[in-house]
Amino acid sequence: MAQLDITILGQQYKIGCPDGEQENLLSTATQVDEHLKEMKSSGRTLRNEQLVVMAALNYRHQLNTIKAEAQEQTDQLNKRIQELQDAINGALNKTTIKE
Repeated sequence: MAQLDITILGQQYKIGCPDGEQENLLSTATQVDEHLKEMKSSGRTLRNEQLVVMAALNYRHQLNTIKAEAQEQTDQLNKRIQELQDAINGALNKTTIKE
């Protein structure tokens, strides 16, 4: 396991990271830091703890929205697959009956 130093809102953190995931985690940390800085500069006076809670809620909401959309697409694909399987079975049954 690798150790990474990241900075979020000027605060340094040393965190463990699975080998091979360092670049991904550093990129994620940079994105989080930039998002928090944008929120901080938006004009509202919030403590860092409040910013982090707001960002966590935003990220979780985005994740839930994406998961719901993915589930809807999966359900639609499964329905379409079932329709195609039924059509194939129907065609095969008609062919079998004619023979």
